[in-house]
Formats: sequence, C-alpha cells, structure tokens
Amino acid sequence: MSWRDRVVPERAGPLVAGGMLMGLAHPPFHLLVTSFVALVPFIVWLEGLPPTAEGRKQARTGGFFFGLIYYTLVLYWLFVALVFYTWWAVFAFLAPILILSAFMSWVAGAIHLVRSRFRWPLYLVFPVFWTAGEVLRAHLLEVSFPWMQFGDSLSGYPILIGAADLVGSRGLSFWLAAANALIAMGFLAFRARGWRAARGPALALLVTLAGPVAYSVARWQTLETRTVARVGIVQPNVPQHLRDLDPVASTDSALRATATLTSPWVGRERMDLVIFPETMLQATVLDPLPSYPHPGWPAAQEWAEGIVATQEAEVVVGGRGGDDLGPGRYQPFNSAYHFRPGDGLVNRYDKRFVVPIVERVPFVPPEWLSRIPYTGGLGVGDWQSPIEISTERGTAAYGTMICYESIFSPLARHYRRNGADFLVNITNDSWYGRDAWWSRSSALWQHPAHLVMRSIETRMGAARSGLTGVSMIVDPLGRVSHRTELFEPAAFVADVATTDGLTVYVRFGDIVGTTAAVVAILALCASIWGRKVDKVEVERSNEARESG
Repeated sequence: MSWRDRVVPERAGPLVAGGMLMGLAHPPFHLLVTSFVALVPFIVWLEGLPPTAEGRKQARTGGFFFGLIYYTLVLYWLFVALVFYTWWAVFAFLAPILILSAFMSWVAGAIHLVRSRFRWPLYLVFPVFWTAGEVLRAHLLEVSFPWMQFGDSLSGYPILIGAADLVGSRGLSFWLAAANALIAMGFLAFRARGWRAARGPALALLVTLAGPVAYSVARWQTLETRTVARVGIVQPNVPQHLRDLDPVASTDSALRATATLTSPWVGRERMDLVIFPETMLQATVLDPLPSYPHPGWPAAQEWAEGIVATQEAEVVVGGRGGDDLGPGRYQPFNSAYHFRPGDGLVNRYDKRFVVPIVERVPFVPPEWLSRIPYTGGLGVGDWQSPIEISTERGTAAYGTMICYESIFSPLARHYRRNGADFLVNITNDSWYGRDAWWSRSSALWQHPAHLVMRSIETRMGAARSGLTGVSMIVDPLGRVSHRTELFEPAAFVADVATTDGLTVYVRFGDIVGTTAAVVAILALCASIWGRKVDKVEVERSNEARESG
C-alpha cells in the first residue's frame, strides 16, 4: 500500500469539501451558514462506509485526511508566525496539525464503531464524539490547545450564542455538530426515500435550532448590564522584527509612542485604569535579582508611576518578570505589572498558560534546550485572585489574561468565581503577521474572537490592548466596540460593563463537554467489549461445530 493510499481515502471529495467549509466557518471569513453545514459532507461520507472492520479502517483514514485539510486551513498561521524567525516553524506547524488530525481519526473511527455496534442515532453519536474530541485537545496538560473550537466559529454572531452562558463554547460545539448531523440525516433520507422521509430530521433540526437561539435572543433583550470601570487602551504599534533585533530600541519606541498617544488625555479624560500591551517593557527584567546580580529596572517603574500620576489612574503593563533562584540563576516570566496611585507597584501576574515551544518546551526541563533559539524557558505562573481597583463608582475587580490565555475558559471562570467584574487581555499579536496585507494571517482575527466567547460565558465585559492590534472592548453580550485597526498606533478611552450574579457556566463549568467525554468513553469501551464477546462466542460456536 502506497503512502497516498494510507493518507488519502477513497471518495475523498466530500472530505475535501467539508474541510474547506470548516475553514470558511472560522475567522476571518465567519460565514454563518457554513457553521451549520460544514460537517455534512464528512458525516455523509462516514455513513456510506460498510459496518465492518474494513469500514472502520477507512473511517480512521478519512478522519485523518479531513483533519489535515481542516486544521491546515484554520491553523496555517502557526507557520507564518515563526517562519520569519526560526526553522522551528516547520515543526511548530506540523506537530499540532498531525496530532489534531490523529484526534480526528480517533473520532471518526469511534463514531463508526459505535454506530456499527449499537446503531445509536447519528444526531446523538456524532455530537458526543465530536465534543469529546474537543475536550481531549483542551486537556493535554502542557500542550492543551482549545484554539478555535467549533462553537467559536459563531463568535461573530453574538446574538445567536447567548446559550454559552449555560453550556460554554464546547456546548455550542455540541449544538452545531448535532445540527450538522440532522441535516446529513435529512439529506440521506431524501436521497433514499424522497421528501416525505426527510420531514422528521427537518422538524428535529428546527427544534434543535430554535431553543438555543430563542434563549439567546431573549437574553440579548433582557440582560441587565452596568458600567463598572472606565479604561484607557494604548496600542503603541511596535513591529516584531524590531523587538527581536533590539529590545531596548523597541521599548524606547513603545514609550515614545505612548507619550504621543496619551498626551491628549491629560486633563481631558477621566480613567480608572490605563492598559498597556503584553511585554511592552521588554528591554530587561523589571524585578531586582540580588544574587544574579541584577538591580531591576527602576526607570521602567518610574515611567509607569509617571503615567499613574499624570493620568490619575491605575496602570497595568506587560513586561519581563523574574524570580531569583540563587547565585546566577533566575526564572523568567511573561508578566503583567499593576501600579496604583500612592502605592507604586502592587501586583505582578505571571502568565499561567504559556505557549508550547515558543515560551516553554513542554514535558522537558527548559535548560535542556536553552541554546536553541525560540524555545523559551518561561515559568508557569500561579492562579491569582482578581485585582481590585478604585473607580468613581466605588471599586471593581479585573482578571488578567496575557496573550492566548483568552482561549482558556477555566481561567475566565476562575476570575469570575473569585469576584472579577471584567477581564483585561494584554497581548502581542505582531507574531501573526506584518503590516503588508499579504503577510497578515487569519490568527489576527481568530485570536480576539475568543474574548467574545469568554465575555458571553461569564457575562463580563473585557478590555483588550494589543501591541499592534486588535485592541477593543467587549460587553457582556459579546458585542465589540472601539475596535482599532491593525498595525497602526491607536489609543482610546471607553467604559467597560458587567452584570450581577454568576452564570450557569461559571457555577458548574463544562457540563456538556464533560458529559460527552464520559459517554464517549463508556460507549467506546462497551463497543470494544462487545466485539470481544462476539469473537469469543464465534470461536466457541466453531469449536462446538467441529466437535459435533
């Protein structure tokens, strides 16, 4: 068997079509209809396989092939983000694509096995195993990667996805997978027996769509929000190549841009919090490291305290943190520093969910690969409580999310359960492309889309400051405002809203995803056990026949 036969299944056309439609469902395209039909070709292809071991093998091959197309289109930016800097870009792109495609192969094979064994309805089996696959890739310890799950494809249509405050992003994935399965069932019924046979799946589809959408629209009209803080957002626009070549010069550029952007605010704007982007202060570690020895960076702290004084507001800014580990050793962090009038530096938050490879090589001691460029040895921060700030209305609290921490719903839930009123996301998205239109990758649109989902899940507003954009405000309904242009200096002042009370999702977590994973495991175990029992019974029957 050639490599082509091992990777490309027979009748691969529907898999190609499905993978391409899945790509169109996600940002920057955000085509609404595709989210509800993108999986139909894949499902129809699966249903056309024979209920045999050979059919199961074809299902696994087809799932892997479908995954290759789907994840390549959605995650090609992994290569773009690093190709300008290191040959590791090839590995950083291929490894996740192959791993995720392997998961898709498992999902397809498991669906085929359970369907063949128990004949459970397609509208149940498919969303259960699809969602279980998403749960798997979101819980892989140091390489967890819940980037652009299926439910996130609807983040551009917040009026339709208000049910995320009940079931979260993966609950929406289950819903979309079920809708796709019902459409596939209707198509198969129509093809086999005509229009009359398709009426049942069509009615079930209407009910499946109507409930969550009706709930979402009702929440859209009745959810009570209130302004909780007024924030200033700064986007200095420092390109990544300058940051790599000369950190001192890039930090100086950011500070000069900040002076220009914020000077019109003095005496004219009232703010409770001024937000600067991730690692804006990157020239050196801000914290003193006595045994290194390193005195810290007093000039950066003086600058931040100067902003606090002139703007009469608290400040959060990204920089390089460090913990002293003893003679000549320290642990670096990707950190966010909070400064307060009269108190100076009051908090350092260290990024908890670090980017695999680039910020920390998973599963191995960082020092093993310390000599290889772009294999970071950053530390993993602790869970922190929200940071309380003073406002004209009294007090408010925010939870810090650095860069792609916005894709991790457990962090947003943690903050809300511990008293946060809104989220602050500081990020540097300059990795995802450059100023020229042809060099901009889809991640520039995919990354901020996750913050919309976090706001709906928790019903908290969010403020985002990007080094090169996008910077924006998201309200508890998921509506985006004050969105800046990419790769342009920008600054704005805006109100951030919140709601009172905790959502069902914040209280109880990913009920749908966890249930789907448990059901998938039990169904798969029962199917495998049933096959073994059948095999034993066949062998006994053959032995009895031979002895008789």
